[in-house]
Amino acid sequence: MQFIKSYLKKTWHAWLALFVLVIGVACFFSFNGAIYHDPLVRVSQVTTHKTGAESDQYGNHVKTYSQNITATFLNTKQAHETTHFTNTYDTSYALNEPVRKGQQLFLTHDGRGQWSIKNARHDTLWIPFAVFVLGSMLILTGRHGRLMLLTLFMNVGLFIFFIWLNIQIPHSNVFVLFIFFSILTTILTLGLLMGFRSKQTWVIISTVLATSLVTLSLSGFIFSMLHNQGVYYEHMEFVTENPETLFMAMTLVGVLGAVMDEATDMTATLFSLKRERPDISNSELIKAGRNMGGEIFGALNNVLFLIFIAEQLPMAVLFLRNGNNWSFTYISNLSIGMIQTLISAIGIVLTVPIGLLCFKLLTLKQGGHTQ
Repeated sequence: MQFIKSYLKKTWHAWLALFVLVIGVACFFSFNGAIYHDPLVRVSQVTTHKTGAESDQYGNHVKTYSQNITATFLNTKQAHETTHFTNTYDTSYALNEPVRKGQQLFLTHDGRGQWSIKNARHDTLWIPFAVFVLGSMLILTGRHGRLMLLTLFMNVGLFIFFIWLNIQIPHSNVFVLFIFFSILTTILTLGLLMGFRSKQTWVIISTVLATSLVTLSLSGFIFSMLHNQGVYYEHMEFVTENPETLFMAMTLVGVLGAVMDEATDMTATLFSLKRERPDISNSELIKAGRNMGGEIFGALNNVLFLIFIAEQLPMAVLFLRNGNNWSFTYISNLSIGMIQTLISAIGIVLTVPIGLLCFKLLTLKQGGHTQ
């Protein structure tokens, strides 16, 4: 309790400033409709009527509704004027969603004097929320939080830059570009967070890059031997270039994240053991590393699988409820993601021996001194 009081005494002014900032950002984005070119309205009245019910041959039932909406323009030459339009939706929310009072909507004109909903405005909610989350990180984590945000924005910038390069360079290989992206982000991220002069940093960097290389090489070799049988590239969404290279680029980024997570935890544990017990033997360190990797392996694999399932669940349910069998649903929605998850799992497994090898080569053979 004393710790909490002491902490609040030191940081209350920062939390107050964050609270004022969030309120200010929320107010700004709630009343800045004039900055948008598309017609923007605020809904002042909604009347909802049930119009019927529908069903299909697969036994799916939905209720349909119609809404009479009154709204006020927030921008354009019609600012402060009132308009009326309708919105139709059903309980599946597949095409449209219900409109609520106070919501801000972008409208489109059909040329015949009728307005219809283009899409809803969401930045009034997520931008203030993002400011609160980022501000909380800075207050709670201090310098480490600032470095984390720096690396986050840096990686987003690098990602956009390499996508731009892929667009600007004719016939560029997106996989090759993302190999350079992976090397650059790994070195810069770990270097900024842990220090470029730290031996621990370079052990982790070596582990991440070596494991990613071995994992992708092994995967490519297996695909080549099997002539890509069972890999349904045609079901990748919105592919405008060679699907194989794009698939490998996507897989590389996924493997990189999984391997970096495990390598950081395992290596940090080994260095902590070495600092606390300078007389610990090499065999004990290796055994501790294996045990640590084994404990992380199961949890991290399950996390990857659950993230994959959560992402694919809506489309899988949609396919199954419309008469498709499990086999077709798997091929159309789950096969590509499942293969990427399995490749990431291979990377997680390989992280343990490769990480221990890098740790041994970079530290144990140099007299056992760590930094």
